[in-house]
Amino acid sequence: MAAPVAPAPAPAAAPASGTGTTAAATEGEPAAPEKGAPIAVPPITPPPADAVQRVRWLGERIDQLLQVIIGDRARVGVAVLDIDGGRLLYGRNDSTPFNIASNVKLFTTASALALLGPEYRFKTALYGERDRDRTEYKSLYLRGFGDPTLSTEDLWRLTSELSARGIKKVKGDIYIDDTFFDEQRVAPAFEQKNEDKGFRAPQGAVSLNYNAIGVHVYPGPGEGQPARVILDPQSPYFVVSNETRTVASGRTSLSVDSQEEKDAAPGHEHTLIRVRGTIKLGDTGQDFSKRVAHPDLYTAWTLFELLGRRGIQVGGKPSRGSAPQTAVLLDSHYSQPLGVLARDINKRSNNFMAEMVLKSLGADSSGRPGSWQKGLQAVSRYLESLGILPGKYQMQNGSGLYDSNRFTPAQVVTLLRAAYRDFRISADFVASLALAGADGTIFHRMSGSIAERYIRAKTGTLNGVSCLSGYAGAPLSPGTAIRAPLAFSVLVNDHEDGAAAKRLQDTIMEALVAYQSVPAGLTAAPPPPSPGSPAGSAGQPASLPTAVKQVGGR
Repeated sequence: MAAPVAPAPAPAAAPASGTGTTAAATEGEPAAPEKGAPIAVPPITPPPADAVQRVRWLGERIDQLLQVIIGDRARVGVAVLDIDGGRLLYGRNDSTPFNIASNVKLFTTASALALLGPEYRFKTALYGERDRDRTEYKSLYLRGFGDPTLSTEDLWRLTSELSARGIKKVKGDIYIDDTFFDEQRVAPAFEQKNEDKGFRAPQGAVSLNYNAIGVHVYPGPGEGQPARVILDPQSPYFVVSNETRTVASGRTSLSVDSQEEKDAAPGHEHTLIRVRGTIKLGDTGQDFSKRVAHPDLYTAWTLFELLGRRGIQVGGKPSRGSAPQTAVLLDSHYSQPLGVLARDINKRSNNFMAEMVLKSLGADSSGRPGSWQKGLQAVSRYLESLGILPGKYQMQNGSGLYDSNRFTPAQVVTLLRAAYRDFRISADFVASLALAGADGTIFHRMSGSIAERYIRAKTGTLNGVSCLSGYAGAPLSPGTAIRAPLAFSVLVNDHEDGAAAKRLQDTIMEALVAYQSVPAGLTAAPPPPSPGSPAGSAGQPASLPTAVKQVGGR
């Protein structure tokens, strides 16, 4: 029997906001354009070879771009830091707090890599209570330890151990033990918007397929027929209400809602998927991503179905419960290392994974059950070791969603410098960032410019917020000494034109790469940092474990 198909990739961050039109750079320096108007950017001039003059050139170029592209139509903070010397090369509102949106994931992943280690793996264990008959178990228990990537395919592999042991029946229930986390399902500040989209999925120590479900809607076989509704992946946990109609004329107009089933007994809840509207014949199909209401029961029902497909009869039902001491370990599944998972979090801006990692960090650092409060306390201790003191920033969750987090550009580049200089985590952290013109959330940006593939960065996008922070490198000429990249943070708040904000960031990136392309060490060093700049040396976090760490014990 073939294994179930692995789920589609998780939804990433909230949809980008803002519209507008970008244009190629032209000569001149016009006034700041209105929303939606083409943005004419003065061409970049070659930076001077003299180091002092080159720093001045960089500042003048960034000032010019700010005036031409944004003007006074938004609040902007910029910090550019020389990683080697720790000097702030450019600062604009660099000590002012901004909503940094998904740039918060930089703080979450750097803290987790430093405190847990890039080799950290998340465990999911299957336990059983034996019966007298060797082919039967009284009950099964699935105990989770916060794996943010557990999939239906992983559960299928766990059931293979039961099949291999010759198990034919489970007399009792299928229990989910998610006591590794507390009972709070939704991250702080998520209550600001009551959305059912996949990027706002809840968290649980046992979670499956990013706690999101893909809903695919296709036309029915003829006019007047209901549309075909397909869930990916399938699970008996979902109840589908199909209130659609296929039409020969007109347009496709569909709405899909996910909500908790009302009046259900505790432990027997389901998520109701309600599909309404019309879909036109010949439509290629519409896709939606929706959140799951009960991560534990979703996993339990899916496991229940997979056992049946293995030919294992289950006498009871999916339920919640802790594994007793008498239960024996049947098999375990381990996630990819944290250093690999960090790429999904930062490259694709995966909100769900960021929150799961933060709660796991809390459980590991302060004991079970893991909570957002414990996770944030662990991050705070790490940041304090870098000189980013409590009370000087605001961090309420691990993903950066909604109006909940405040950091300064100087604090962002301080973190970036510390992570780059910490040999134990630097390779994994830098590799987790999107590569301009190549992958992640900036795969389509800076293509064909001098910044293509020389910027590694994390985006951050909310309504009125556009952020880009990371590292800027440059091509090296033969015989040129290797040097560290620049750390940068460009934060735009209160804007009305997302295209202009991104244009500003992209053109600043081109200036940084041009600056870096000039061989170092020709003349004097850059000038001293401006007030409020990061310290000249980054502190080191608490020591990493010396052995591979696998949460949950045996």
